[in-house]
Order: sequence, then C-alpha cells, then structure tokens
Amino acid sequence: MSPGKIVIAGGSGFLGQAVADHLSDLGYEIVILSRSASGSKYKNVQWDGKSQGAWSSELDGAEAVINFSGANIAKAWTPKYQQVLASSRIEPTDAIGKTISDSVNPPKLWINGSAIGYYGDSGDQSLSEASASGEGFMGELCVKWERAQEEWVTPKTRKIAIRTGVVLSPDGGALQQLSKITKAFLGGHVGSGEQYMSWIHLEDYCRIVEWMLKTDIHGPINATAPNPATNKEFMSELRKALGRPPIAPPAPEAVFKLACSVMGLEPTVILQGQRVFPIAAQANGFRFLYPDLDEALDNLLDDAPDAWRK
Repeated sequence: MSPGKIVIAGGSGFLGQAVADHLSDLGYEIVILSRSASGSKYKNVQWDGKSQGAWSSELDGAEAVINFSGANIAKAWTPKYQQVLASSRIEPTDAIGKTISDSVNPPKLWINGSAIGYYGDSGDQSLSEASASGEGFMGELCVKWERAQEEWVTPKTRKIAIRTGVVLSPDGGALQQLSKITKAFLGGHVGSGEQYMSWIHLEDYCRIVEWMLKTDIHGPINATAPNPATNKEFMSELRKALGRPPIAPPAPEAVFKLACSVMGLEPTVILQGQRVFPIAAQANGFRFLYPDLDEALDNLLDDAPDAWRK
C-alpha cells in the first residue's frame, strides 16, 4: 500500500526529478505539475504556475506538495531577468497557497523552495535558520519568496521553507561544470577563494525531504551539509578527487566577471557565499550520510560519467 501521494511542482527540473525518484522508490505515488503536457515518467498534470485549474484537485488528500518552481539563478541577473526570477517563484507559491487554503482536505505538508541566498553575502559568519536575512537581490528575493508561503493561512497543512545549498550530483549541475574546468587543469579558486560554498550531496538532500515528511518540524530548514567549505577548499578537494595537481591557476575576480559576461552567466553566484549550518535538521535527529566534502566527492565522482573524470 502506498504511503501517500506527493505532488511536486517544478518536478521536471534537476531537484524535482531526483526527489521524485527517491520518494517513488519508497512507495509514494508521484504527481508532477509541469508547464508541459508530457515528459515525465510519473503522472504529469499541466499547470501554468499561477492560475487555479484541474491541477488543484491533485492536492486534495495528498501527503505533501513540494514546490521547486523557479527560473535558473545561474543566468545573468539583468533587471528584466530579476523580474523573471521573482515571478517564477512567487506566483507558483501563491497559486499553491490559494489551493491549500480553499481545500476541504488539504495536503498534510507543504514544502516550498527557498535558498541559502536568503542570508546574503555573509563572509565567514556562522549561519543558522535563526540568522537574519542578508542584503542584495537574492537575499531580498528569498525573503519575499518565504513570506509568500508564510502569509497563507493553512491550519491543516504544516509548512516548511527548504533553504537549499549547492546540491552536488553525479547527474549534472555545478559539479559537472566544475569537474570539466578542473579536468582541463584550470580548477583554481575564483576571486579571493575565501567565499563559502555550503554544499550538500544529492542523496542527503533527498533524504532531508524524506525526513521532513516523517517529522513534525516546520518553518525554515537549511538543506546543507554540516561542513561548508570555502571556494579555495572546495576546488582543492575537487582537484584531489580528480587526480589533478594540488595547485591550479586561480581566476581573478575581474577575469571571472568578464567570462561570465561573455557567457551570459551571473558571477555573484560564485563570488559571494554563505557559511551555513543545518542546525534545525541535526537538532531534530537528521543524520547525514556525507557530512564531509572529500567523502562526498569520492562517492559522486565514482558514479559520474567517465567523461567527467578522465
């Protein structure tokens, strides 16, 4: 017998697919809300991310709804794209909130996306869920994003804002790009290298979501490993894991910004950082399989395509 239905908005994306597969393996029935009419191996229900529709009935009686909707933050944050980043997060949150508030039999849990960008560019300050929000575009966006969830009154539905760190996966994402650079003997630190990267192994990320389903915790939760690394430390460990020389040429900030400008990427994502700790998860019984970066990288690269590693 299935332990329940999980509805995932943004389920066709990188994190959504991984979480869907993990929860499906545990026996949950998976429903994907997507802007496309097909493309998922699970039940796919179309929505536009902002309006009520046939999809709304999928939330009735569900164990949980998980919202991963949001445009890619790696693209350059032009004024126009900042509007896209905001609307692609807040509009789906409001659509889900209205559906839950109108439902007679709403889902037991609503996990909504957020990010550790909530804390802004925070230097080496140790950050927990109780830390204040930071300045800058991403900090302000995350505040609005979380507030959009908080403002909906859902007495029958527990709410969590999952503040996601840098998720490391053998299937792509940041690790793939950094591995390609390092493989080419260019894997030095970026800028000062002192900015923190609060990372998490994909398997632990999926396990945190599973843990959220099985506890009564609510509020913001940091989804990061307990041992964040500076950019300099991260690249050093990656060079070691890939069998590359211990020293590689760094990328000065000005050069990196120029390269990002040419490629249409946002340099802030790499040049700024946060030293985040998963205090709430650990205090409430969650145990990481991969708390240390070296073990996480070894495991991930063992599962990665050969083209990454050779």
